[in-house]
Amino acid sequence: MNTQNKRIPGFLACLPLFFVLFVSCSSIPSQVQFPASNASPDAKNSNPSSVPCKKDGMSEGEESNAIVVTIDPSCQIGESHFTTGITQTDNSLLSSWGSNDLEAVNQAKALAKGNIAFQNTHIMGWGLPDPWPNPSDPEPTNWSLLDQRLQTMVETGSTPVLTLCEAPWWMKGRNVGRKPAQTLTAADEWSTIAYESRILDNKMGSWLHLVQRVAERYMVPPYNVRYFQVWNEMKGYYDPAINNFDYTTSSGNPNGSYANHGYTYMYNQVYNTLLQVAKAHGIDPKTINIGGPYIFMDTWSTPKHASDPSRFSKVYGTIDQRSLDVIQYWLQHKDGAGFITIDGSVENRDTGLLATDPFTAGGVFADLVTWIRSLDPTLYPGSTTLPIWMAEWFAAPRQYLSGGPADAAFDNAVKASTTMKFIKAGGSVALSWGASGDGSTDLGLWTSPSYPGGGQAHPWFYTLKSLKNDFGSGEKLYSADITGSSGVEALATQSHVMLVNKSTTTLVVWINGSIKVSLAPHEVKVVSYEGKE
Repeated sequence: MNTQNKRIPGFLACLPLFFVLFVSCSSIPSQVQFPASNASPDAKNSNPSSVPCKKDGMSEGEESNAIVVTIDPSCQIGESHFTTGITQTDNSLLSSWGSNDLEAVNQAKALAKGNIAFQNTHIMGWGLPDPWPNPSDPEPTNWSLLDQRLQTMVETGSTPVLTLCEAPWWMKGRNVGRKPAQTLTAADEWSTIAYESRILDNKMGSWLHLVQRVAERYMVPPYNVRYFQVWNEMKGYYDPAINNFDYTTSSGNPNGSYANHGYTYMYNQVYNTLLQVAKAHGIDPKTINIGGPYIFMDTWSTPKHASDPSRFSKVYGTIDQRSLDVIQYWLQHKDGAGFITIDGSVENRDTGLLATDPFTAGGVFADLVTWIRSLDPTLYPGSTTLPIWMAEWFAAPRQYLSGGPADAAFDNAVKASTTMKFIKAGGSVALSWGASGDGSTDLGLWTSPSYPGGGQAHPWFYTLKSLKNDFGSGEKLYSADITGSSGVEALATQSHVMLVNKSTTTLVVWINGSIKVSLAPHEVKVVSYEGKE
């Protein structure tokens, strides 16, 4: 990513503008008024209007049709809470795994070191074996590969996160209504039914014992895990009999092989188990951060295509009311939490496509943050204070990726725009699903380390690095008003501005009328407008 120096502005020429900017910025209410909890958030992030000064370096001809980004350092629009993260969805960072190339793995680890704040892994599945495959064994013992994943997190300086999901086959069953569940066999361990099953009501004790052993092993040195996500996308909690999720605090029916308990019941049991382990090991429970409900936020192309459409409807689609209900219920009935975790995609559930352009669709994640923050904290405790994580987020739409060389620039531009909106809305952590992508629809942060020459950074890696270092948690954000084009997006702190060219043509942008920046198609560029590299 290129960085350009700022030329000294004509200070005196701007004096008449200062009063305009001050009045414009001061007109922003001190407390943002959000819509009602069941209403759609305002998708328009209207920055204060400002009139760009004529600066040294811009000629009369350039001024008449210029694209100008005017940054007002007196007008703070918020503060960043953002930091970076990935979920290890395979074993590509393990040098001893399969055909991984040692040099490529080390290169990928070098990229991760100091740049990826959080690294997450599930306790089984997505490349990891069952830690307790035999129900006749009194304890789980198969830890070696999970140990290795946690070790890579420690080696690269990331804060480790454990997602407590999946569970051994013998603990789970698929809900079939109020009848006994469809139980699994060892042959079903990695089949579709396993991912459509939840913990059996009468196996909750076994599940909590596994959670206890996970916590005892990984809360202590050398791993020191303090962050946990509970389950994954409500897998197995959908009940076709009611066309909804079982998300309540019901314990179900423990008198047999039923799968009727609610997610929040399971979450609370896990939450209290984790805190008990912390206390038993002399760890301050306040340092343990547990997140839920990890619900996928489905969008539908139109309300008529959704069985339960909400009033949360934008040009990119309509959010499913059932997903919103899960969040609200969990907020009301959780025993506690360290953060809120959700996930989603720019693609609609019914079509697998986008209802609008990808840059507009990327606003869905920011809008979800705004919606959560709009909930009344007296009714939904934590809605305005708990950090909001994207456990998964998919912003690069498959219909736009052709496999050509331009994909890396497009992927970078879309993800940069999406993350900038997420930061402005107050989002905290966005965990990328797989650091080296999925091989077809998502390029990831670097090329696969499974072959010689792999582990090379994609453009998105450098953008994400800058978002962490220049626009990360604690950085104050300032108004960046854009005139002359809708094809540019900007995020500004007091010293840096990130620019995204959302178009397929080269654009010339003036920052405060004095710094001339050329942006290639879909280029992302960070400029220090105080002359700092």
